[in-house]
Amino acid sequence: MKYLYSLCKCVIVFLCCINVCSGCNSNKTEVIQKKPQAADVSGKRAEFNADGIFIINKTTSLNDSDVEKFSKEIEDLFYKNWGNSNKIENFKMKFYNEREEDGKLKTDVHVCCDWTNTQKPEDMPFIIGMEQELKKLKDKKLKKTGKKIIQGFKLEYNGIYMVTDKYNEDLEIHFNTNKTSDGYEILCYKYKNENESELCPFDKYKESDTEMIKKGRRVFKQYLQDELQ
Repeated sequence: MKYLYSLCKCVIVFLCCINVCSGCNSNKTEVIQKKPQAADVSGKRAEFNADGIFIINKTTSLNDSDVEKFSKEIEDLFYKNWGNSNKIENFKMKFYNEREEDGKLKTDVHVCCDWTNTQKPEDMPFIIGMEQELKKLKDKKLKKTGKKIIQGFKLEYNGIYMVTDKYNEDLEIHFNTNKTSDGYEILCYKYKNENESELCPFDKYKESDTEMIKKGRRVFKQYLQDELQ
């Protein structure tokens, strides 16, 4: 069982990253090799606060009004995706590494905020999915093993409940042309493996509760199968 709890811990960390950082599925726009480690470029640097968001603007094409608008939109997307089960505050956003690629204007955005998980383990869709599978079991020994599996996950989730950590997210804004007035898309990184990631729309970032319930059911069945081997 010690081995089981160790596996639980690894999967918990992985699933938390997925739930927060890789919710898009079929909405990918391009595949890249890792996240490009772009260096800061020389240019304008403005620092200011707007509606409680600390903003650094190192671009030349975006004025302070532009980055304030984008910052508010990004903050709203964080609240829309994760605000019901997390307390997210103290946003800091840096707009930098402006460049022209493929006939488009692009800029990177680094987001930092304080993140507190406010959802109890038993209320998490992932755990709910595990509990649904547990109810299907008829054999007493299987039920006992299943309860231990779920308890292991709950213990790990309890470790992050009401704990505040710094959260960082790297985004990109792609304009349709080399002009900021011609429409745009806010994109995020979904990591496929150690060496590969893909860009997808940030508004499609989060896995739904239904998807997380299904994931909880799949993981429970896999852990139960592994435990019986």
